Amino acid sequence: MRTEQKDNQDPFNTKRPVVYTLKGHQKLLFYPLACLLWLYLRSLRIRIDPQDMDTLSKTSRPRMIVFWHNRSLVAVEVVRNLFSPDKFGALISPSKMAAWEVALFEFLNYQVIRGSTTRRSIQASIEILRCFKEGNDVGISPDGPSGPLYSFQSGATALARKAGVPVLLIVPNCSFASRLNSWDRHLVPFPFAKVNLKIEIIQPDNPVWKLSNEEASEQFKRVCLEMTDDPF
Repeated sequence: MRTEQKDNQDPFNTKRPVVYTLKGHQKLLFYPLACLLWLYLRSLRIRIDPQDMDTLSKTSRPRMIVFWHNRSLVAVEVVRNLFSPDKFGALISPSKMAAWEVALFEFLNYQVIRGSTTRRSIQASIEILRCFKEGNDVGISPDGPSGPLYSFQSGATALARKAGVPVLLIVPNCSFASRLNSWDRHLVPFPFAKVNLKIEIIQPDNPVWKLSNEEASEQFKRVCLEMTDDPF
């Protein structure tokens, strides 16, 4: 209730919220876990259609890279395979739970931008646009950090429009996997599983950009859902 009252008193999200990072014993616990997770991720077999790979290679930076939130674990390995660490930034929530994800990305030498639609959104938007201006890709989950599942928030679309960058919709699918009992039914492939990527690239000259941000977001959502293989 206290957090909700603060949010209502600051409708434009201008106050600086707490940005959580790992502390003390959490760091000691993180490094052995990170090494194990790194080995697990390296066991995954990422597969991409040669035509998609050719199209991807011809799309110059900067780009907005879009993953569903429930694919963020797999996305770490996808990013490692497809994008350069020194030219990629990931938007991650300032929350306590997200601090572990931040530590993992930093462990792999990726730049991290802290923010979400409800916390630190203005500062994060500025940092994302700066990242684009420097020629870097930025990874975003349009339904993060708390859903609803498979929604596509128009803020991501507005940032891509303002920066004039291509949008890469990337959906990893894996049938040999389990699902967490979380709001996003998070996808956790079993070790050595094959992960098939589906990719759609929306260029800045695509007619979809003639639509409003909300309408364009609905189009992006439709394309992403067509690429998403889920049992529900």
